[in-house]
Amino acid sequence: MSETLFSKRGGYRRLDTFMLATIIYYGTVAFCHKYIRSGRQTEQMVQAARSGRQNMAEGSERAATSTQTEIQLTDVARASLAELQLDYEDFINLQEQHPWKDDDPDSLEIKAIRLERTSAGADIIHNFSRTTAQNRAKFDKWLKSNDPVTIANAMVRLCDRADFLIRKQLSAQGEHFLAQGGFKERMTRCRAAARVEPDTPACPKCNDPMRLRSVRKGPRAGGQFWGCTNYPECDGLREVDASRQASTPVDSSR
Repeated sequence: MSETLFSKRGGYRRLDTFMLATIIYYGTVAFCHKYIRSGRQTEQMVQAARSGRQNMAEGSERAATSTQTEIQLTDVARASLAELQLDYEDFINLQEQHPWKDDDPDSLEIKAIRLERTSAGADIIHNFSRTTAQNRAKFDKWLKSNDPVTIANAMVRLCDRADFLIRKQLSAQGEHFLAQGGFKERMTRCRAAARVEPDTPACPKCNDPMRLRSVRKGPRAGGQFWGCTNYPECDGLREVDASRQASTPVDSSR
């Protein structure tokens, strides 16, 4: 078994979800400062947009030691953008108009716009800023409109698109957690693997390395056997030959 203790973390600047959340945040700041008269509502909308963006970044960074925290923060980001979307829908309705339908030409056009992805490597912060500007410009047709209802409708569609992609991201995070477990499980596996000798056999049940152990009770007390390093999750066993029993230190912790 070859596994690193810390999972991959970060990389959020290359996610479409984070890019959309950034465009939504910047657009919300501009929209509220121009069209929302209530200072309290401006604060709430801007904070919801910021929460969508910042929680996604924090969740990505926390992935190194906690997949559970990553999932929770990603879902907070999704919920924050859902709250913001409702604010935009309310703005449209209060203007005695209705949000665009799913098959409205503008809705379909916004959905089809392909986002540029930030290049990896050096200068990631600078490159992300440049890529964000390029992507924001693709929505200028709506976000720089003189009609606030058009802007609000575009923001509704951007929030809806972000929600769809974040749900897919959450699903992938959940599958990773089910397959790999959490940080404590990873610590146990890595610790066990670090203590395994090069010539140990593979477990007959799960195929992971085994560890030489001693029998602590019963008529065979003091004898040795191979036990799976995944114990107690896996109880695979193998017999040990006599020459090995006589010369090798054993682990009596089981």
